[in-house]
Amino acid sequence: MDSLLRILALLGCLGPLDLFSASLPVLVNGAWLSENRHEVVVLDVRSRAEFMAGHWPQSRWAGFNELDWQVERYGLPGYLPGENGLAALLGSLGLAGQESVIVVGSARGPRQIAEASRVVWSLMMAGFQQVALLDGGIESLSSDDLQQGISSIEAKRCTINWQPDLLADSNRVEDLLDNNRPVIDFRPSLYFDGYKRDPQVAEGGTIYDGVGIPPVRLLDKNTGRFLPVERLQQEFQRYDIQTTGSLAAFSDTGVWAALGWFVLHQILQNPNARLYDGSLVEWIDWGGEMHDSTDDMGGPIG
Repeated sequence: MDSLLRILALLGCLGPLDLFSASLPVLVNGAWLSENRHEVVVLDVRSRAEFMAGHWPQSRWAGFNELDWQVERYGLPGYLPGENGLAALLGSLGLAGQESVIVVGSARGPRQIAEASRVVWSLMMAGFQQVALLDGGIESLSSDDLQQGISSIEAKRCTINWQPDLLADSNRVEDLLDNNRPVIDFRPSLYFDGYKRDPQVAEGGTIYDGVGIPPVRLLDKNTGRFLPVERLQQEFQRYDIQTTGSLAAFSDTGVWAALGWFVLHQILQNPNARLYDGSLVEWIDWGGEMHDSTDDMGGPIG
């Protein structure tokens, strides 16, 4: 296969980025990035201002909250764009569909890690087969290695190879619940318990019979890096949550959920882990049953 790729490259059928055939780890660090910088595309999903203040050389700005990584569909917010919309977005970032991609975000908090994880999921939904996340975010890199400003990107036509096996909808979530399979809420505890509510979500609480684990439990509190596999398994066991077999991750609009999906599908290697894109916004609109622990006796559970 490597010989064929190199022949195609010599004939002008492939660019240099298509020659990187080694499997990517799901998480990379600064040393790996330095060694492989010419073989991968780096997408920085922080804000434009943060990117301009300092970013990895040759990275492309792909701001999660400023570009159309989530769009309104069915009159509801927060969805992955459809195939055409996603192809247009990725093409505007200079992606054709076969590149090896490293996603860089911030690790200053779980929410920022979730946003970067959501971009990983979006790329994999589009059919990108080699996608990794910079563990510990931009903060893990030396400031001496960063550069300021922003550069232009040459747009390409991106070919989408849709991967529906990574996606859950309301019918699938209901089926999982009916079969006593985990439907996991990855929001902070106060949201799961109903004491806080995202303004985009019509009701407080969580999916009835859903289970929850706070995203902060999956991360090193000092560095923002993901915990080692053994400790991740221990955290899920602590919350009595299965990590194998068919399951779905959800949140308000599928952003917090992406952090959990990344742990389950990428780090713990469960190929049957799906992300419920519409999450609570869709579930409530669909008429799904909710549970709000504030209706029970007592206060927030730690």
